Amino acid sequence: MSVVFVPPAFTQAAVVEAVDAGMPLVVVITEGVPVHDTAQFRAYAAAKGTRIIGPNCPGLISPGRSNAGIIPATIAGAGPIGLVSKSG
Repeated sequence: MSVVFVPPAFTQAAVVEAVDAGMPLVVVITEGVPVHDTAQFRAYAAAKGTRIIGPNCPGLISPGRSNAGIIPATIAGAGPIGLVSKSG
């Protein structure tokens, strides 16, 4: 997995680099990514079999197991309820 948190102008290049490195999942934290760039890197990732979460998301968390992004680990605990969030 790769987490991308770069300025909007560099997001497309960072995602393409992660996809080319063989990452199966790329989480894009960056806010304000141009729609055209997003469409291009999502299509590129889909063609290579990489899943994209984001852009403009706080990340992913599995309490007690992993945390990828900017979600504070202290706000979640293990249990039967999931949380989906979109920032901005």
